[in-house]
Amino acid sequence: MVRVIDIVTFTSLFPSALAPTHGLFVHERMARVVAAGGFGWQVIAPVPLAPWPLRFGAFLQHARQPGREVWRGVTIAHPRYRHWPGLSMRRQARAMARGAAAAIAAAARDRQIVLDAHYLWPDGVAAALLARQFGVPYTLTARGSDLNVLAKDPVVAAGIADAARGARACLAVSSPLCERFAAVSGLPRERIHLARNGVDLERFRVSDGPAARQRLQLPPHVPLLLGVGRLVAGKGFDVAATALASLSDDVRLVLVGDGPERAAIAAAGGDRVLFLGTRTPDEVADAMAACDLLVLPSEREGWPNVVTEALASGLRVVATAVGGIPEILGDPPPADRSLGALVPPRDAPALARAIGAVLAVPGDRQRVRAFATRYGWHEPVQMLVDLFRSATPGP
Repeated sequence: MVRVIDIVTFTSLFPSALAPTHGLFVHERMARVVAAGGFGWQVIAPVPLAPWPLRFGAFLQHARQPGREVWRGVTIAHPRYRHWPGLSMRRQARAMARGAAAAIAAAARDRQIVLDAHYLWPDGVAAALLARQFGVPYTLTARGSDLNVLAKDPVVAAGIADAARGARACLAVSSPLCERFAAVSGLPRERIHLARNGVDLERFRVSDGPAARQRLQLPPHVPLLLGVGRLVAGKGFDVAATALASLSDDVRLVLVGDGPERAAIAAAGGDRVLFLGTRTPDEVADAMAACDLLVLPSEREGWPNVVTEALASGLRVVATAVGGIPEILGDPPPADRSLGALVPPRDAPALARAIGAVLAVPGDRQRVRAFATRYGWHEPVQMLVDLFRSATPGP
């Protein structure tokens, strides 16, 4: 008899009807793993419930989440836990675990489950507490700022280290993040598995650029730089906007995404910055086809999917040499600029020089696309299927 395992993905990084692009990368990965492995699947996505005077912005949206929903065929539970923004960060993992306990108990009732936790704090540490409470195996996936930023706090780091010691598998999405996970957890590097993200090679491909510009109402005959991501300080899009002043007058910066830094970016780049707002994945693919170069001036990254998506679209990349970006581009990228270039963070003159140098060399979209095919989903999905099958005891 074939043993059926239920994967219970435990994370606050997951799409929903209210936020369909939030944590989409977790859905993209796990939907493929579940389909390839024949697993059962459900999602528990805890929601922080702030006291009512603090329920504004994201916390107001959290409060509006239904307790349970079905999104693209997967059942998602949204248990609540009490959180005081800015005050209870160190207690957040235990609060999340208390709030989600009933949902985990229901998921584990009469089923063999493995908890699949994404983002180490508070999600991964809360998952470890729950797994121990209910006697189920769990895995942890690190994704970036959980280790690069939050783990600088000694209480958070200690919680991550304790959780990692009991996990059936510890994973990270890039080699630098694997090294950081080993350092924070105190585990040998060989205990940390590289589980890179894949790219949808069907959605992101070389396609008709002029037609894509027309669909997105972008100017037809000027060089277009593309930035995709949240408009927050760490993404560095203000640096890209500042760099425009050192480039040809006809160059424009097209930004897909929204966030609190929009006004500052507009002030830095003026009418040379074109804001498209939040877009669907298919519209992001259109933007890749429409533009001439992806620009990602982040201060830190894990494994940015936008880079592999751009490459799969035949789009060269100028980005900062942080996180997994050098690894994606070949570490270092080819000197002939066929894939793009790397620059230091927060250096507008260096970014402008790199953009100008790459634009001066005609791009070969088919060659870039051929390079990107190595980042398809088959390899990481098969590794993860094997991992989840081995994460639970025998029949």
